[in-house]
Amino acid sequence: MRRVTLALLLALAGLPAGIAAAQDLGELMRSGLAPGRSFENGGYWLPNDIDPAAAVEAIGFVYPIIEGAAGNFDISVGYFTRQPGSLWRLSGTVSGLYGTDPRDTLFLPDRIELTTTTLAPSDARCCPTGSTRWGIDRRTLVAQAVK
Repeated sequence: MRRVTLALLLALAGLPAGIAAAQDLGELMRSGLAPGRSFENGGYWLPNDIDPAAAVEAIGFVYPIIEGAAGNFDISVGYFTRQPGSLWRLSGTVSGLYGTDPRDTLFLPDRIELTTTTLAPSDARCCPTGSTRWGIDRRTLVAQAVK
């Protein structure tokens, strides 16, 4: 999925008009994943269905800026759920996962898998070229690299 600005997340959610007006997904991610912090420009919303109106689970990524750290940022990842036609809610935060540009998400019965860009062995810290495939355990929301 492409990187999107937080302002566009509401449109991507595909909620009915009355519900969409009541929920700001960017604010849900900001307040739930890193309250009170500044953010890099954008976030990621990775739903379990290509049809936003049919999606009932999603992984959301935001990258809070580390104040005073010369352009460095943290990662905050959440697992979001909703009943069809209702509002999204943060069901829990994901631990153990790092990287940028999350993609190739699979929602499997026992886990969620996705890939992020990470440092390869010879990469400079500024310029990662490697990738890591992650498995997120649905019970614990702990991510581990998939071998």
